[in-house]
Amino acid sequence: MDKIVCVGKNYLDHAKELGDIVPEKPVLFIKPRSVLRAAVDHEELFLSIPQNLGSLHYETEIVLRLDKGGYKLDIKDAEKAIGAVSIGLDMTLRDLQNSQKKAGHPWTTSKVFPDCVVVGSWLRVSEFPDYLNEKFSFSLDDKIKQEGYGKNMRLSPAECVAYISEFFPLAAGDLIFTGTPAGVGPVQAGQKGTLNFGSIRYSISWS
Repeated sequence: MDKIVCVGKNYLDHAKELGDIVPEKPVLFIKPRSVLRAAVDHEELFLSIPQNLGSLHYETEIVLRLDKGGYKLDIKDAEKAIGAVSIGLDMTLRDLQNSQKKAGHPWTTSKVFPDCVVVGSWLRVSEFPDYLNEKFSFSLDDKIKQEGYGKNMRLSPAECVAYISEFFPLAAGDLIFTGTPAGVGPVQAGQKGTLNFGSIRYSISWS
């Protein structure tokens, strides 16, 4: 694994809920592997909330893991490169991101910090071929906050991989976060979240 690539604004309902202009193509940003936390199925993961940096928001996403890399892949090769899928969280310091957007500055620091990206266990695509039609969800303190289907992405998983590879090479093991549906919101210390996708289920507690 070389990097984590995140696809932003890949669900229209999420782009609209943020009040942002919907771009012609989703936006891309990268997180380093050093901030990744991996969860074990049916167990609880404990994460920390950054102090004095404003509101921390969850964003629930289908995650792809690549078996193969490449540069400027066509759709067929991009499809073949996707080896496994999971469900994860792309965490965002929303107040910081909003101030950076208003100033016209890059918002990397609102996306890259300890415990800012989480992923669960993996299901091989060959074992979960209909994953785009399977509901995924995130609950906070037993209340469902986000639900979605991969079939509602603006760019499909293969299109995401091909699009990313237009700009920089991808490597085997790279993770692709494919975007979040509407319903993002803040988490507070002491709250517990639960993620579900197919047979994948795990929980997170924040402090």
